[in-house]
Amino acid sequence: MYFPTLDQFRKKAKQGNLIPVYKPILADLETPVSAFYKIGKSDYAFLLESVEGGEKAARYSFLGSEPSLIFQSKGNQVKIEATKTGQIIERKCEDPFLELENLIKAYQPVEVEGLPRFHGGVVGYLGYDMVRFFEDLPDSTEDDLDLPDSFFMLTDTILVFDHVSHQIKVVANAHVEGDVDAAYETATSQIDELIAKLKQPL
Repeated sequence: MYFPTLDQFRKKAKQGNLIPVYKPILADLETPVSAFYKIGKSDYAFLLESVEGGEKAARYSFLGSEPSLIFQSKGNQVKIEATKTGQIIERKCEDPFLELENLIKAYQPVEVEGLPRFHGGVVGYLGYDMVRFFEDLPDSTEDDLDLPDSFFMLTDTILVFDHVSHQIKVVANAHVEGDVDAAYETATSQIDELIAKLKQPL
């Protein structure tokens, strides 16, 4: 069964345009590492653990792959790639942080019961050189790695391993842009596709 139901989803669509839909399944013998091997075969993927404070083991593990949006910056140059359409925008800017913030503003997330606080969003890193947008520092170091100063990705789907309940919550974050029912159907299809990947042997 999918949560929320279609009727509940229609009501939540009045509150915002990014609504998580999920289906819980038993983890059985699946581990975050084995699942990551099955779903993380794209160029971009992540596995995060939710260890906090003095905890020795995380309650949750989060896995994402195949981002729909990629944001990266190098100095004042930003690059935004919509992977589904292949559209790439490259431009100079005053502040990459503001560019990222403006990008995220297009999404108005809606809370759905039964999920941890994090169940999708922008995941990535900030390199040391991003400090130059806060502090006036000399820039005399040679850039021998030529990596982006910042890199973030937004995935439509995410696996949430709950190590307490021994469940995997397969989540698809539905971006509602018009047809509410179609957005729900797309989300449930994405969930089914991800579950099918998990059923594959290693």
